Amino acid sequence: MNKTRYKFILLLIIVLFLIALIKAFYISIVNHKYYLKRYNADISTVVKQTGRRGFIYDSSGHVLALDYPLYKLFVDPNYYFKDIEFRIKHGDKDYKNKVDDFISRISEMVEKSPEKIHRIISNRKGKHFVVLAGGITLNEFDNLSARFIPSSFGFVKGYKRYYPDGEYSAHDVGFCYSNGKGADGLERYYNAYLQAKIGKNRVPIDAFGHKNVQMPVNGYNLYTSLNKNIQDFVHINLLNAIKKYDADSGIVIVMNPNSGSIIAMDSYPFYNNNKYYDYKYKYIKNRAVADVFEPGSVFKLITLSAAIDSGVFKGNEIIYCENGRWRLKRRIIHDVHRFKWLGFNDVFVHSSNIGAGKIALKLGRKIFYRYLIRFGFGKKTGIDTISESRGIVKDIFSVGDIDLANMAFGQGIGVTAIQLAAAYSVIANGGYRIKPHFMRYIKDSAGKNIYTYKTNKQRILKSSTVKKIVKILMNVVKRGTGKRASVTGYVAAGKTGTAQVPKKGSYKTKEYIASFAGFAPAQHPKIVVVVSIFNPKKGGFYGGIAAAPLFSKIVGFTLHYLAVKQDN
Repeated sequence: MNKTRYKFILLLIIVLFLIALIKAFYISIVNHKYYLKRYNADISTVVKQTGRRGFIYDSSGHVLALDYPLYKLFVDPNYYFKDIEFRIKHGDKDYKNKVDDFISRISEMVEKSPEKIHRIISNRKGKHFVVLAGGITLNEFDNLSARFIPSSFGFVKGYKRYYPDGEYSAHDVGFCYSNGKGADGLERYYNAYLQAKIGKNRVPIDAFGHKNVQMPVNGYNLYTSLNKNIQDFVHINLLNAIKKYDADSGIVIVMNPNSGSIIAMDSYPFYNNNKYYDYKYKYIKNRAVADVFEPGSVFKLITLSAAIDSGVFKGNEIIYCENGRWRLKRRIIHDVHRFKWLGFNDVFVHSSNIGAGKIALKLGRKIFYRYLIRFGFGKKTGIDTISESRGIVKDIFSVGDIDLANMAFGQGIGVTAIQLAAAYSVIANGGYRIKPHFMRYIKDSAGKNIYTYKTNKQRILKSSTVKKIVKILMNVVKRGTGKRASVTGYVAAGKTGTAQVPKKGSYKTKEYIASFAGFAPAQHPKIVVVVSIFNPKKGGFYGGIAAAPLFSKIVGFTLHYLAVKQDN
């Protein structure tokens, strides 16, 4: 070899070496992150793994919503063939048979033949993550895990939502969509707390072929004021009342007037939140907070409160009630019973529309609306659930004498049942407006307290006013229109209501809303209960007939359950 050729070859080797050195420097130092990313992509995959959604509990620790584990079985086709080749090459001659046996074992569970599973793997050789089956129960997972599992197969843990109480508390708890997000009720309102953080983990294959996944964070647990046993009692007896009076729908609320906490809340028609997809929205919506209706005479509480608290009435006045028929301009107002003269208190005890209308006219728009606003009508209560309505309150400047008289006995105004519960709580707790709520506190999965509900009270009535109103509402039950609301062993107080259903500027002739709202024990109230039965078609449509007996049943059961001392 001559010197020229030798030098050329040597130079070529040096140049190639320098190129390789520069390339290595560029890959390992200059563009390290890019090539590392490509390398990881070749030997790993991204797996989304969701933690457990937070549980929802009632006040006694009963679970109202929970997650139970379900698993997905997956295979890494890219690693599958390499794994078999490596094992056989290093002495495990029977490894392929073990893999085939595993595929035979899972074929029935995944509802695919062994041949089809092999085809799936072969057709996706470049993939790292192919799901073969979902919905694998914990028992199935344990049975599979107890035996041989090839390194190229693995499980991803997921969860499915379940509601043990089903339709009994469905309107309160709500439900989750299939993607795990809250869709209605408490599930939606507290979704940010309940929802677990989704772990998007890059799953590397280590030297032994294992896929290591960091567990995501579980959601927080919600502890509510609902009482499952009282809720279930309400549910059963509301259904019985609907059947008895052949009604279209119904609402019941049981609330602690001192804290604002909801003990039970239900509305008919019912639905099962475990199978929410089988129902239209009219079954799913929580009518206790969403439906707006004319309340009828239960709304006379506002007229009564405004009259006494403002000082315009002392409570000893005599009202001329027109023998049950009063012409006010172009409108004729009727009473069910024909009274000529009634004392101020008896206007409400015997539920005279004419008497209430005359009281409101003497008060005037300004005073009446002052108390309307104080009680919170025309705006949301702020209860911690979704779809709450504001109700309907006419603008004060468009209200004439007829409008004002009608509102005095609950016509020409739209309210929700939860607004009525909040209003009656004002009288039950001594004159304070409070916000209704379900949540007591929120804890993380380790039991650490994250948030505790704090009750805020705002005085809107004098204590002297409240004492007078309580006596009047007690007499409604004792000797007035609410006799059927009386409760054995306890003194109850409340007001009946029978409202017509509006239709295009008029009212339907044979459709009514029967209501009773009140509290017990009257002198030291523990609960407020609101009952509304919509369009009862048989057995009577008055609030004192269709709603008061259900009020009595629910109050009696609840007070005994809570071990409240009897009055007599």
